[in-house]
Amino acid sequence: MDDLTKTLLNMAVGGSVWVLWLLIGLSLASVAVMLERSVTFYRHRFREREFVPRIETCLLQARWSEAMALCEQSRAWEARVLLAGLRQAPRGREAAQEAMEGERINAGLFLEKRLSFLGTLGANAPFIGLFGTVLGIIHAFKDLSLAEGGGGPAVMAGIAEALVATAVGLLVAIPAVVMYNLFHRRLHVVLERSRRLSQLLLTYLQEPAESCDAGEPRTVLRAGGRT
Repeated sequence: MDDLTKTLLNMAVGGSVWVLWLLIGLSLASVAVMLERSVTFYRHRFREREFVPRIETCLLQARWSEAMALCEQSRAWEARVLLAGLRQAPRGREAAQEAMEGERINAGLFLEKRLSFLGTLGANAPFIGLFGTVLGIIHAFKDLSLAEGGGGPAVMAGIAEALVATAVGLLVAIPAVVMYNLFHRRLHVVLERSRRLSQLLLTYLQEPAESCDAGEPRTVLRAGGRT
């Protein structure tokens, strides 16, 4: 056995205790991220059934100031995206569209924050647990080589203890994957709702908007001949 192998063996025979502590630490960090993201999504929730009919009425009747006030009252990112377009609407349809696209990118970056940690943890926690199990098995066989007799039960007990690391790794990974997928689904919904509101505003704007009255955007004719 060469020196490098001996060195690695001496490191491995310490067992998987430190791996378990690492998994516990990662688990606590993942729970903190889940709680923080849950609070963030809740605070910025969008009351679609209340907001959309009111904003459609404001746009249809060209009540632009009221539409902006309605958006400012909401903490939802969907409303912020629409507000960005309303503020740039006097400059034309293209300017409003670009402003809403930029705000939608900001929403995606904000809501996606720390989600990569959950995804990475969900993908790698089982491998960390498996690594701890391997170290535990090495430690068990090292004990067997030092035992003069009756080492079998001790080895079995060591292997059973080593498998705890794999179980803990799975226990850490499963909630992380579930919440990662859930948050990404919510992020997708927010972005799609923002896109829908953006298209809603654009249908009421003309290009170019060179004859805006008092800095207000012009509107296109809707069904029924209303402006």
